[in-house]
Amino acid sequence: MPVTRLEICTEHLSIDQREDLLDAVWAALRISPGMVTADGNVELSLSHCGPAVAPEDAPLVRVGEVEYRNVTPERLVTLMKRWSR
Repeated sequence: MPVTRLEICTEHLSIDQREDLLDAVWAALRISPGMVTADGNVELSLSHCGPAVAPEDAPLVRVGEVEYRNVTPERLVTLMKRWSR
């Protein structure tokens, strides 16, 4: 099974928003940026995603090639549950 890349784009994020998203990932998957889950299925990274991220779209999260805009920590948890099926 290939590794799923979970990428949190850092543009237009406050420190609190970034930390809330990272806390949600840690609670669900027990990984921090640069780490891969124990089962080898998910890799987490923080990235500068470039001009694709408008301020009104942040926080933006990419999973592979799919982008999710306006992601709250709660929505991120829901998305992670969906990927782990």
